[in-house]
Amino acid sequence: MSIDIAPEAAPAGLSGDAFSSLFQAVTGLRNRRALVAMLGCMFVGVIVGGLLVAMTGSLGMFAGLLAALVWVVAIGTGVNAAGLLQMDHARGISPRSTADALVYGLMCIPKLIVLGLVFVAVEIAVFIVLALLLLICKIPFLGPLLFVVVFPLSVVVAGVTIVGLSLCMVLSLPAIWQGASITRALAQTFAIVSNRLLEAVLLLIFVGFLCVAVAMIIFGVLGFGLVPTLGMSMSIVGFGGFGMESMMAMSQSGGGGTGHAIAGAIGGALLWAVAASLIGQVYLLGLSLVYLRVTEGLDLTASEAALRATFDDARRRTAELGDKARQATQRGGANAGATTGGAAARGAAAAPAPVYNPPPAYSPPAGSAPAPAAAFGAAGEATTISQTRHDAPAGDPDIELPFDPPPPAPPAVPSYAAPPAWTPPPAAPAPSTAPLPAPAPLPAPTTCAQCLSPVSPDDVFCGVCGYRLK
Repeated sequence: MSIDIAPEAAPAGLSGDAFSSLFQAVTGLRNRRALVAMLGCMFVGVIVGGLLVAMTGSLGMFAGLLAALVWVVAIGTGVNAAGLLQMDHARGISPRSTADALVYGLMCIPKLIVLGLVFVAVEIAVFIVLALLLLICKIPFLGPLLFVVVFPLSVVVAGVTIVGLSLCMVLSLPAIWQGASITRALAQTFAIVSNRLLEAVLLLIFVGFLCVAVAMIIFGVLGFGLVPTLGMSMSIVGFGGFGMESMMAMSQSGGGGTGHAIAGAIGGALLWAVAASLIGQVYLLGLSLVYLRVTEGLDLTASEAALRATFDDARRRTAELGDKARQATQRGGANAGATTGGAAARGAAAAPAPVYNPPPAYSPPAGSAPAPAAAFGAAGEATTISQTRHDAPAGDPDIELPFDPPPPAPPAVPSYAAPPAWTPPPAAPAPSTAPLPAPAPLPAPTTCAQCLSPVSPDDVFCGVCGYRLK
């Protein structure tokens, strides 16, 4: 009894001729334009990089960094150009020129860098979540129970994330070669991984087996030719290999040995570049065939729309969070301003209003009494003679006469007590006129001031030089 499986029962990615059609990847070796584009870029990268590395002694680390950058750009351009030409071959359309392929391959590098950064960000986010789960497992008593579940779950999630993102990065290359945008390439790769992950992995493994078989043939040929060539080079030129020991030995042997060592190293790198280019043509055509196979029947437009909706929702949530944070900041500033204004108003209301207290125009000095007014009686019209003024010092010859005008009335003292506008400083005490005490008499000289001879206190003249002592 035989059971026939209907062709439509198989998945679109694993149809009846899926694996057999991948054998066409070997025909990628016949695509001369793709091979020339990839070989040319690799040769340029190897030669320029080798020359920059040889100049490391004069330029320092800058030459090494520049060599690495040139090599990466050259290899990326060559791989993208060759993949673009192989994709045209897999789709059965007329291939474009090599120059156009090289220009477009160079323009694909920024897109691939952005895609790589997106995948790395997703992987980092997944690892952060796993790290938080492992931190929760440090809780006493409950942590070991949670770790029973978290540990295997973390292993599975980490493995699926790494494999899935690597597969997404590989499958996004044909989408970029077809001219898709970054969003569409992400949508296509996510649709492939979510719907046809197993089929894509199996087909890529089969392509890998084909590349290994082709590599065994190529490296077998190179290995059989390398052994006798190295022997003859060692005996004739002195170049015996690509290792650092051979390079050091040739550099110590003389200047000519150093030149042959550098030339041999560059030639060997060109040789391995040819081998890698031949194997790469098989892999690039096989990758294009796998991509076309696993995307057959997928609704990529719906996947792209769903991805755009996800991006728009994330952007909207980010904008809402930014608006909420801005409003909270403004509300906090307004509350702080209102609180400050209210406190200032309450302080102003609590403080009594200052009362203006102007100083008097003149205040009499302390201890002075107002002068009595001159009495002019109607009955006796008595006059006061020889009455001194209150503000005149003792012995003042001025006397009040009947025809003198009455003294002015004292100014009215205000009812409020205010400090005087100006108070004269207290008078300094008068200097004492007591006689100074008489100075003490000087002691009698005991030595002559002229000849320094000893004299007695009673001597008037020096007995030696006749100098007058007193």
